[in-house]
Amino acid sequence: MSVPFVNASVQGELSAPPDQIFGQIPASGLDGIAFLDFAYESAGHSTHRVDGLLVGTWQDTWQDTCHDTWHGTWHAAGPEDRHSVRRTRLTFCDGAVPDERDGDAFVLRGPSYVGSTRWSGPCRGRYLAYMPAAVERMIEAPLSQAEIPTLTSDLSERMSVFHLLAALGQEAGGHDTAADALLVDSVALAVLRASGALVSPGPRRSAALTARQARRVRDLVAERIDAPLSLREMAEAAGLSEGYFVRAFKGSFGVTPYQYVLRERVTLAQSLIRSGTVSLGEAAKRAGFPDARRMGRTFRKVIGRSPTEAARLQRA
Repeated sequence: MSVPFVNASVQGELSAPPDQIFGQIPASGLDGIAFLDFAYESAGHSTHRVDGLLVGTWQDTWQDTCHDTWHGTWHAAGPEDRHSVRRTRLTFCDGAVPDERDGDAFVLRGPSYVGSTRWSGPCRGRYLAYMPAAVERMIEAPLSQAEIPTLTSDLSERMSVFHLLAALGQEAGGHDTAADALLVDSVALAVLRASGALVSPGPRRSAALTARQARRVRDLVAERIDAPLSLREMAEAAGLSEGYFVRAFKGSFGVTPYQYVLRERVTLAQSLIRSGTVSLGEAAKRAGFPDARRMGRTFRKVIGRSPTEAARLQRA
């Protein structure tokens, strides 16, 4: 018996629920963007209809493959492996001639796409699904005017998308709290560009925020440091589209909006911890982190030390 599903702008039926879900981000609260990182241990199939946009990667997870799909790392099989490795076969069909592939694949599905997918054995999938409104605000045009191709290719041709989705999977996995909206927005925009859904306009002129725009964004971040903040809100503060805002922001600040917000949160948390008047949990809350554990993870990523190590060094 098949199992119906709905994920943002994608709906259809599954031969069975995934055997494992590593991470999941629902569309609610994230401007119509959803993410799912899942795995099957045996053969199965699905049907799907896309109203907005779907970008995904598939990975073969036979235990004797030459890449560690469960931990998100990759290396190509050598000549001596190719005859001994058992592969999962993927079959994609949209009513035309089926597209069959061994091992790993990248897929891009645009509005009104209707098709099916079959897998012959263990595999892992990561999908980013965009509601029509989310696509329109990122491509800066009505969806009806967008020329988004239907693509299926070897995963090796879109490894930048694989790494982006793997990073998002790490953020989504194992957390009880909601994913950072700014991170999801930023990754979603980068995936659109890397996937081929957004055609590059060619060489771009350098971009930067005006002094007034930069000040308004800085003020917004300072005011909302302890609360969720989306890329759309930051772009609106500057009066720019999201795509141009990201380029202009990096041109002015040297980092992405997400990196800037993380840095500001770490700076505030360091100050609070150094004061010795609040607990780690309270410092995390005031600085906009979901909890002390996530704050510690961010500290190590940004400055290479735990919060307590950083505070101890500053007092010395």
